[in-house]
Amino acid sequence: MQLTDINVITKAQQWLSDNRTIWLCTILKTYGSAPRPIGSIFLTDGDERVGSISGGCLEDAFVNMIKQGKFLTPAELFTYGEHAVEQDIIRELPCGGTIRLLVENFTPTTINHAAITHWLELAQTQQAFVREIFFTDKISTTKPFIDDSVRQVIETSASVQLAYAQVYSLLLVGIGQVTEHIAQLGLQAGFDVKVCDMRKELASSWHFTKANGGVDIHWQSPDEFIEQYANKRSAVLALAHDPRVDDVAMMSVFDTPAFYIGAMGSMRTTVKRHERLKRICSLSDDQLSRLIAPIGLNIGSKTPFEIAISTMADIIRVRHGINKELL
Repeated sequence: MQLTDINVITKAQQWLSDNRTIWLCTILKTYGSAPRPIGSIFLTDGDERVGSISGGCLEDAFVNMIKQGKFLTPAELFTYGEHAVEQDIIRELPCGGTIRLLVENFTPTTINHAAITHWLELAQTQQAFVREIFFTDKISTTKPFIDDSVRQVIETSASVQLAYAQVYSLLLVGIGQVTEHIAQLGLQAGFDVKVCDMRKELASSWHFTKANGGVDIHWQSPDEFIEQYANKRSAVLALAHDPRVDDVAMMSVFDTPAFYIGAMGSMRTTVKRHERLKRICSLSDDQLSRLIAPIGLNIGSKTPFEIAISTMADIIRVRHGINKELL
Protein backbone atom coordinates (compact mmCIF):
# COMPACT_ATOMS: atom_id res chain seq x y z
CA MET A 1 0.00 0.00 0.00
CA GLN A 2 1.31 3.44 -0.88
CA LEU A 3 -0.05 6.76 0.27
CA THR A 4 -1.00 7.58 -3.30
CA ASP A 5 -3.53 4.73 -3.11
CA ILE A 6 -5.31 6.29 -0.12
CA ASN A 7 -6.86 8.77 -2.55
CA VAL A 8 -8.39 5.84 -4.45
CA ILE A 9 -9.92 4.31 -1.32
CA THR A 10 -11.23 7.72 -0.22
CA LYS A 11 -12.84 8.24 -3.63
CA ALA A 12 -14.42 4.77 -3.46
CA GLN A 13 -16.05 5.69 -0.16
CA GLN A 14 -17.30 8.99 -1.61
CA TRP A 15 -18.74 7.42 -4.76
CA LEU A 16 -20.55 4.72 -2.80
CA SER A 17 -22.02 7.40 -0.55
CA ASP A 18 -23.26 9.06 -3.75
CA ASN A 19 -25.05 5.78 -4.66
CA ARG A 20 -22.72 5.01 -7.54
CA THR A 21 -21.80 1.52 -8.69
CA ILE A 22 -18.03 1.18 -8.83
CA TRP A 23 -15.33 -1.26 -9.95
CA LEU A 24 -12.06 -1.63 -8.06
CA CYS A 25 -9.11 -3.38 -9.76
CA THR A 26 -6.06 -4.62 -7.83
CA ILE A 27 -2.91 -6.00 -9.48
CA LEU A 28 -2.21 -9.51 -8.14
CA LYS A 29 0.58 -10.63 -10.46
CA THR A 30 2.56 -9.32 -13.40
CA TYR A 31 4.25 -11.30 -16.17
CA GLY A 32 7.06 -9.76 -18.19
CA SER A 33 7.23 -5.98 -18.35
CA ALA A 34 4.51 -4.11 -16.48
CA PRO A 35 4.41 -0.41 -15.54
CA ARG A 36 2.78 -0.76 -12.11
CA PRO A 37 3.71 -2.92 -9.09
CA ILE A 38 1.65 -5.62 -7.38
CA GLY A 39 -0.98 -4.09 -5.11
CA SER A 40 -1.64 -1.05 -7.31
CA ILE A 41 -5.33 -0.16 -7.53
CA PHE A 42 -7.60 1.49 -10.05
CA LEU A 43 -11.17 2.71 -9.50
CA THR A 44 -13.89 3.64 -11.97
CA ASP A 45 -17.65 4.09 -12.08
CA GLY A 46 -17.60 3.48 -15.82
CA ASP A 47 -16.84 7.13 -16.58
CA GLU A 48 -14.58 8.76 -14.00
CA ARG A 49 -11.28 7.13 -13.10
CA VAL A 50 -8.87 7.27 -10.17
CA GLY A 51 -5.59 5.41 -9.71
CA SER A 52 -3.68 3.34 -12.23
CA ILE A 53 -2.88 -0.27 -13.13
CA SER A 54 -1.01 0.45 -16.37
CA GLY A 55 0.18 3.34 -18.48
CA GLY A 56 -3.41 4.01 -19.61
CA CYS A 57 -4.10 1.30 -22.20
CA LEU A 58 -5.50 -1.24 -19.74
CA GLU A 59 -7.69 1.34 -18.03
CA ASP A 60 -9.25 2.24 -21.39
CA ALA A 61 -9.85 -1.41 -22.28
CA PHE A 62 -11.28 -2.14 -18.83
CA VAL A 63 -13.81 0.69 -19.02
CA ASN A 64 -14.83 -0.53 -22.50
CA MET A 65 -15.41 -4.03 -21.11
CA ILE A 66 -17.60 -2.60 -18.33
CA LYS A 67 -19.72 -0.87 -20.97
CA GLN A 68 -20.03 -4.24 -22.72
CA GLY A 69 -21.65 -5.65 -19.55
CA LYS A 70 -18.66 -7.51 -18.10
CA PHE A 71 -17.53 -7.75 -14.46
CA LEU A 72 -20.96 -7.85 -12.83
CA THR A 73 -20.06 -10.39 -10.13
CA PRO A 74 -18.97 -9.07 -6.69
CA ALA A 75 -15.42 -10.35 -7.17
CA GLU A 76 -13.58 -12.20 -9.92
CA LEU A 77 -10.09 -12.81 -11.25
CA PHE A 78 -9.06 -11.56 -14.67
CA THR A 79 -5.76 -11.93 -16.53
CA TYR A 80 -5.16 -9.31 -19.17
CA GLY A 81 -2.87 -10.95 -21.68
CA GLU A 82 -2.77 -13.72 -24.23
CA HIS A 83 -6.34 -14.83 -23.59
CA ALA A 84 -7.47 -11.36 -24.68
CA VAL A 85 -7.55 -12.50 -28.31
CA GLU A 86 -10.78 -14.33 -27.51
CA GLN A 87 -12.31 -11.12 -26.19
CA ASP A 88 -11.38 -9.09 -29.25
CA ILE A 89 -9.06 -6.72 -27.37
CA ILE A 90 -5.34 -6.24 -27.61
CA ARG A 91 -3.20 -9.30 -26.86
CA GLU A 92 -0.92 -7.77 -24.24
CA LEU A 93 0.31 -4.50 -22.81
CA PRO A 94 2.37 -2.37 -25.22
CA CYS A 95 5.40 -3.04 -22.97
CA GLY A 96 4.98 -6.75 -23.64
CA GLY A 97 3.69 -7.90 -20.25
CA THR A 98 0.44 -9.27 -18.92
CA ILE A 99 -1.37 -8.49 -15.66
CA ARG A 100 -3.54 -10.61 -13.36
CA LEU A 101 -6.23 -8.58 -11.63
CA LEU A 102 -8.76 -8.90 -8.85
CA VAL A 103 -11.89 -7.07 -10.00
CA GLU A 104 -14.43 -6.09 -7.34
CA ASN A 105 -17.86 -4.75 -8.24
CA PHE A 106 -19.49 -2.68 -5.50
CA THR A 107 -23.05 -1.39 -5.61
CA PRO A 108 -24.67 0.92 -3.04
CA THR A 109 -26.99 -1.90 -1.91
CA THR A 110 -24.41 -4.71 -1.59
CA ILE A 111 -21.30 -3.01 -0.22
CA ASN A 112 -20.40 -3.16 3.45
CA HIS A 113 -19.65 0.51 4.11
CA ALA A 114 -18.09 -0.33 7.48
CA ALA A 115 -15.53 -2.55 5.73
CA ILE A 116 -14.50 0.23 3.33
CA THR A 117 -14.27 2.70 6.24
CA HIS A 118 -12.11 0.30 8.25
CA TRP A 119 -9.83 -0.24 5.23
CA LEU A 120 -9.42 3.53 4.86
CA GLU A 121 -8.73 4.02 8.57
CA LEU A 122 -5.97 1.40 8.56
CA ALA A 123 -4.40 2.93 5.45
CA GLN A 124 -4.53 6.47 6.84
CA THR A 125 -2.88 5.42 10.10
CA GLN A 126 -0.17 3.60 8.08
CA GLN A 127 -0.76 0.27 9.79
CA ALA A 128 0.11 -3.00 8.11
CA PHE A 129 -3.08 -4.88 7.29
CA VAL A 130 -4.61 -7.74 5.35
CA ARG A 131 -7.73 -7.68 3.17
CA GLU A 132 -9.39 -10.97 2.33
CA ILE A 133 -12.00 -11.01 -0.44
CA PHE A 134 -14.31 -14.01 -0.69
CA PHE A 135 -15.74 -14.96 -4.09
CA THR A 136 -18.90 -16.79 -2.97
CA ASP A 137 -20.02 -15.01 0.20
CA LYS A 138 -19.92 -11.50 -1.28
CA ILE A 139 -17.97 -10.22 1.70
CA SER A 140 -14.49 -8.95 2.51
CA THR A 141 -12.63 -8.54 5.78
CA THR A 142 -9.84 -6.21 6.79
CA LYS A 143 -7.57 -6.74 9.78
CA PRO A 144 -4.22 -5.47 11.04
CA PHE A 145 -1.17 -7.73 11.03
CA ILE A 146 2.36 -7.53 12.37
CA ASP A 147 4.38 -10.19 10.56
CA ASP A 148 6.15 -8.62 7.56
CA SER A 149 6.87 -12.09 6.20
CA VAL A 150 3.23 -12.53 5.16
CA ARG A 151 3.01 -13.10 1.41
CA GLN A 152 1.68 -10.10 -0.47
CA VAL A 153 -0.92 -12.10 -2.41
CA ILE A 154 -2.43 -15.49 -1.55
CA GLU A 155 -4.99 -16.96 -3.96
CA THR A 156 -7.30 -19.88 -3.12
CA SER A 157 -10.42 -21.22 -4.79
CA ALA A 158 -12.53 -19.37 -2.24
CA SER A 159 -10.75 -16.07 -1.72
CA VAL A 160 -7.84 -13.72 -2.36
CA GLN A 161 -5.78 -12.39 0.53
CA LEU A 162 -3.92 -9.11 0.03
CA ALA A 163 -1.26 -8.05 2.54
CA TYR A 164 -0.38 -4.36 2.71
CA ALA A 165 2.84 -3.62 4.59
CA GLN A 166 3.51 -0.45 6.54
CA VAL A 167 4.24 2.46 4.20
CA TYR A 168 7.77 3.76 3.66
CA SER A 169 8.62 7.08 5.27
CA LEU A 170 10.98 9.98 4.66
CA LEU A 171 12.30 11.64 7.80
CA LEU A 172 13.84 14.94 6.75
CA VAL A 173 15.97 16.94 9.17
CA GLY A 174 16.51 20.62 8.42
CA ILE A 175 14.42 23.18 6.53
CA GLY A 176 15.65 24.34 3.13
CA GLN A 177 14.95 24.35 -0.61
CA VAL A 178 16.28 20.83 -1.08
CA THR A 179 14.08 19.64 1.80
CA GLU A 180 11.01 21.18 0.22
CA HIS A 181 11.66 19.56 -3.15
CA ILE A 182 12.38 16.16 -1.58
CA ALA A 183 9.18 16.44 0.46
CA GLN A 184 7.18 17.16 -2.70
CA LEU A 185 8.75 14.28 -4.64
CA GLY A 186 8.43 11.94 -1.67
CA LEU A 187 4.70 12.54 -1.32
CA GLN A 188 4.23 11.99 -5.05
CA ALA A 189 6.20 8.74 -4.81
CA GLY A 190 3.92 7.44 -2.04
CA PHE A 191 6.13 8.02 0.99
CA ASP A 192 4.90 9.33 4.31
CA VAL A 193 6.95 12.52 4.77
CA LYS A 194 7.88 14.15 8.06
CA VAL A 195 10.15 17.19 8.48
CA CYS A 196 11.97 18.25 11.63
CA ASP A 197 13.92 21.32 12.67
CA MET A 198 14.64 23.07 15.95
CA ARG A 199 15.44 26.49 14.45
CA LYS A 200 12.04 28.12 14.84
CA GLU A 201 13.44 31.37 13.48
CA LEU A 202 13.25 29.71 10.04
CA ALA A 203 9.52 28.98 10.29
CA SER A 204 8.55 31.73 7.86
CA SER A 205 10.77 30.18 5.16
CA TRP A 206 8.78 26.94 5.04
CA HIS A 207 5.93 27.34 2.52
CA PHE A 208 5.15 23.68 1.77
CA THR A 209 2.79 23.39 4.74
CA LYS A 210 -0.06 20.93 5.19
CA ALA A 211 -2.50 23.72 4.31
CA ASN A 212 -0.69 24.01 0.96
CA GLY A 213 -0.71 20.28 0.25
CA GLY A 214 2.56 19.59 2.03
CA VAL A 215 3.67 18.81 5.57
CA ASP A 216 4.00 20.81 8.76
CA ILE A 217 7.27 21.00 10.68
CA HIS A 218 7.94 18.98 13.80
CA TRP A 219 9.61 21.56 16.03
CA GLN A 220 11.74 19.32 18.20
CA SER A 221 15.27 18.10 18.70
CA PRO A 222 16.34 15.88 15.76
CA ASP A 223 17.46 13.04 18.03
CA GLU A 224 14.00 12.86 19.63
CA PHE A 225 12.44 13.03 16.15
CA ILE A 226 14.55 10.11 14.91
CA GLU A 227 13.92 8.01 18.01
CA GLN A 228 10.17 8.62 17.71
CA TYR A 229 9.65 7.84 14.03
CA ALA A 230 12.55 5.86 12.52
CA ASN A 231 11.93 2.22 11.65
CA LYS A 232 13.15 -0.28 9.06
CA ARG A 233 10.99 1.37 6.38
CA SER A 234 12.43 4.84 7.01
CA ALA A 235 14.88 6.90 4.97
CA VAL A 236 16.54 9.47 7.24
CA LEU A 237 18.13 12.52 5.60
CA ALA A 238 20.19 15.24 7.27
CA LEU A 239 19.59 18.30 5.08
CA ALA A 240 20.19 21.31 7.33
CA HIS A 241 23.79 21.75 6.13
CA ASP A 242 24.39 22.87 9.70
CA PRO A 243 26.34 20.55 12.03
CA ARG A 244 24.38 21.85 15.03
CA VAL A 245 21.27 20.25 13.52
CA ASP A 246 22.56 17.45 11.28
CA ASP A 247 24.96 15.99 13.83
CA VAL A 248 22.25 15.73 16.47
CA ALA A 249 20.24 13.57 14.07
CA MET A 250 23.27 11.49 13.12
CA MET A 251 24.04 10.76 16.77
CA SER A 252 20.81 8.79 17.06
CA VAL A 253 20.13 7.35 13.64
CA PHE A 254 22.73 4.56 13.70
CA ASP A 255 20.84 2.92 16.57
CA THR A 256 17.78 2.56 14.32
CA PRO A 257 17.05 0.01 11.56
CA ALA A 258 16.46 2.78 8.96
CA PHE A 259 17.03 1.36 5.47
CA TYR A 260 18.64 4.58 4.18
CA ILE A 261 20.73 7.14 6.06
CA GLY A 262 21.92 10.13 4.04
CA ALA A 263 23.48 13.52 4.65
CA MET A 264 23.85 16.46 2.31
CA GLY A 265 27.26 18.04 1.80
CA SER A 266 30.48 17.85 -0.17
CA MET A 267 33.13 15.16 0.19
CA ARG A 268 35.11 17.56 2.42
CA THR A 269 32.04 18.10 4.61
CA THR A 270 31.54 14.34 4.77
CA VAL A 271 35.09 13.69 5.95
CA LYS A 272 34.71 16.28 8.72
CA ARG A 273 31.34 14.80 9.71
CA HIS A 274 32.88 11.33 10.01
CA GLU A 275 35.66 12.72 12.20
CA ARG A 276 33.17 14.45 14.52
CA LEU A 277 30.91 11.41 14.84
CA LYS A 278 33.86 9.12 15.59
CA ARG A 279 35.20 11.53 18.21
CA ILE A 280 31.92 12.48 19.89
CA CYS A 281 29.87 9.28 19.53
CA SER A 282 32.63 6.68 19.24
CA LEU A 283 31.03 5.38 16.03
CA SER A 284 32.99 2.74 14.16
CA ASP A 285 33.84 2.69 10.47
CA ASP A 286 31.38 -0.18 10.09
CA GLN A 287 28.55 1.89 11.56
CA LEU A 288 29.47 4.92 9.48
CA SER A 289 29.46 2.79 6.34
CA ARG A 290 25.64 2.99 6.52
CA LEU A 291 25.85 6.74 5.91
CA ILE A 292 25.37 7.70 2.26
CA ALA A 293 27.11 11.01 1.84
CA PRO A 294 27.09 12.97 -0.29
CA ILE A 295 23.50 11.83 -0.81
CA GLY A 296 22.00 11.03 -4.17
CA LEU A 297 23.06 9.42 -7.40
CA ASN A 298 25.92 11.17 -9.17
CA ILE A 299 24.06 12.83 -12.03
CA GLY A 300 25.94 16.13 -11.84
CA SER A 301 23.28 17.74 -9.65
CA LYS A 302 23.76 21.44 -8.98
CA THR A 303 20.36 23.04 -8.29
CA PRO A 304 18.18 22.18 -5.25
CA PHE A 305 15.65 20.44 -7.51
CA GLU A 306 18.34 18.36 -9.23
CA ILE A 307 19.75 17.34 -5.85
CA ALA A 308 16.25 16.35 -4.73
CA ILE A 309 15.73 14.22 -7.84
CA SER A 310 19.08 12.45 -7.44
CA THR A 311 18.36 11.84 -3.75
CA MET A 312 14.89 10.38 -4.30
CA ALA A 313 16.23 8.22 -7.12
CA ASP A 314 18.90 6.81 -4.80
CA ILE A 315 16.39 6.14 -2.01
CA ILE A 316 14.15 4.26 -4.44
CA ARG A 317 17.20 2.34 -5.70
CA VAL A 318 18.08 1.19 -2.19
CA ARG A 319 14.46 0.40 -1.34
CA HIS A 320 14.30 -1.96 -4.33
CA GLY A 321 17.69 -3.52 -3.58
CA ILE A 322 19.40 -2.31 -6.76
CA ASN A 323 23.21 -2.32 -6.65
CA LYS A 324 24.56 1.09 -7.61
CA GLU A 325 27.38 -0.56 -9.55
CA LEU A 326 24.80 -2.10 -11.92
CA LEU A 327 23.36 1.28 -12.95
